[in-house]
Amino acid sequence: MIFNKLNIINPDKLPIIQWMVVGCIALLCSCDGLRTRYRPTNSTDTSVVADTPKTFQELGFFGDIKKWQWTDFVSAVQNNIRHSRKEQGNLSFSLYKPEEGKLQPIWFERYRDTVSHNDHKKQDYFKNAIKVIQQSLRGKPQSIGLKELSEIPARVPVLSEKPETTRYVIILFDVKPGKSEAFVSLMADLAKRSRQAHGNLEFNVYRYAEDANKFALVEGWQTVADHEAQMKRTYIEQLSAKTSSFFISDPMNTRWLVKDISQ
Repeated sequence: MIFNKLNIINPDKLPIIQWMVVGCIALLCSCDGLRTRYRPTNSTDTSVVADTPKTFQELGFFGDIKKWQWTDFVSAVQNNIRHSRKEQGNLSFSLYKPEEGKLQPIWFERYRDTVSHNDHKKQDYFKNAIKVIQQSLRGKPQSIGLKELSEIPARVPVLSEKPETTRYVIILFDVKPGKSEAFVSLMADLAKRSRQAHGNLEFNVYRYAEDANKFALVEGWQTVADHEAQMKRTYIEQLSAKTSSFFISDPMNTRWLVKDISQ
């Protein structure tokens, strides 16, 4: 689903986790009453854009949820996710809550193609979820349309049997023009290593659909300890050094440590 398209995230309005590390649902769809138009930044680094799979991806930020609506909100979204994951065209659908406890959930959804996502939006459980969501929001949700990278084919996440122990990390990257190709190459190597690491559930990197120089990382770990062990590995330190001059803005300011509350 798509709510308001997100171009630049304002750290003052979204939950930014202070302690984080470099390294690094679709629950929502267009809702006419909530939609605003996204005006993309023109990318000057188009030479690095390769043909990519036509899968549909969306990362979204609900913003603040009314405290007295939280239980109903989570229940409605979980019901939508539970049914959505059974759809033939669904590849993943998750709801996350910041570890710090703020009622500012994040969703991520992925479908085989736009047709599959459009079919999803016709389902009653989706429509029912939207009604509850609209009643629960303090403001307007925002979303980012994403493209799968042919250099880093996305993998379907492993679902944890103990989601309460998980840690997921979501990071947004704003890369300088001319640096995107090198960034993707380094992230492809990191994805290969990370997916083989103990406790890894997911490590996927996507490019913004509207800006070839912006990227999103979604990584998941079975436990906090698994993630902390990952951050101590030599290749993470090496990546930090190699990419130190790559970014327009500090990725530390657009990073979230979250838990999976999809079930």
